[in-house]
Amino acid sequence: MSAEIDAELLGLFGRWTMASAQVKRLEDLKIDTDAIKAAAKRIIEERGNPVAQRALVDAMDDDMAVALCIWLRNSANAAELLKHAKATQRKRR
Repeated sequence: MSAEIDAELLGLFGRWTMASAQVKRLEDLKIDTDAIKAAAKRIIEERGNPVAQRALVDAMDDDMAVALCIWLRNSANAAELLKHAKATQRKRR
């Protein structure tokens, strides 16, 4: 993971969640994979609106926030989601 992305995730999730995401695995958390994907999509849709992104993260329980952070730190997951988000954005114009 790039230092730039880690810095952005640190700003969004905070130190505790980032530290937890670096040592835990998704299998260790009580969370549904589809819920993670949906949350990631909402975060991406609010790109450029850090207040809305922060509100989304703040509304999550600890397991969900850690799971989302783990998921976004995985470059394959993030790249696929961003690719889809960009494609969706272009269709709306």
